[in-house]
Amino acid sequence: MTMKYCSKCGAALPEGTVVCRNCGSGVNLTKPKGDAPKVQATGGAPSGSLGAGAQGAPAWRPGSAPLAGAPLPPQMQAGGSSNRTGILIGCGILFFLGAFLLIVGGIGYYLYSANRDEEKPASPLQKQTQTQQAAPPMQGKTPGADSAAWDDLVREKDAIDITIGEVANRANQHLKKYPDFRNAAGLINDAKAVTERARKAESRAAALEGVDPARCNALRALFAIEMRRAQGLYKGMIDSSNGGDYSYGFREGTTASYAFDEANAQFDNLYR
Repeated sequence: MTMKYCSKCGAALPEGTVVCRNCGSGVNLTKPKGDAPKVQATGGAPSGSLGAGAQGAPAWRPGSAPLAGAPLPPQMQAGGSSNRTGILIGCGILFFLGAFLLIVGGIGYYLYSANRDEEKPASPLQKQTQTQQAAPPMQGKTPGADSAAWDDLVREKDAIDITIGEVANRANQHLKKYPDFRNAAGLINDAKAVTERARKAESRAAALEGVDPARCNALRALFAIEMRRAQGLYKGMIDSSNGGDYSYGFREGTTASYAFDEANAQFDNLYR
């Protein structure tokens, strides 16, 4: 019987073999030229063979462990799945390294942009807005949270001003008829009452809540001046009723009246 050999590894193949038991190659059998290879003295594989076992040892079959001393099949040779695994690991490392650099670069750019925005000079419109936000509401027309109480006190200030003027006019009319105020108990009591009225109004203004302090202080100052006006009238009439001179008290009231007119004009311009 003529012996055939594998065209891939040269191993001897019995007749009817479909797969080479040495290298696992498919049937592509050729008869080598010349004489069959000689068997070595040690009983090993024929010369030119790549892995037949000694004394006809069975060759490797697909799915089985490689035989000792037999060459590894192509599926298990170096450079196969291990190389692909190394490539995948390398690609993964490069991907994560690129992502890390991208994140670090983004953070750096954000911080750089934020610093540039802080160093950029504000535009005129921004400066105006910042000034308006920082400025306290010193001259606003809205009195504050307690607006009803504020409006009531402003009306009270105007009413006290009118009342003091009426008492002063009555005092002047009295002096046209009498040289003193000995018989002017009603006028004296009215001057005392309006003095007390201005004092109470000043206390109410001091207790206001939710109103700008500058606005509140301006109103309190007006009530204080009105007290001085009324006290001047009261002092002049008391002094005269006791035989003294009314002019000293009236002079103090007149000076306070001029001060009130000036302060009241400023108040109306700022807060009304």
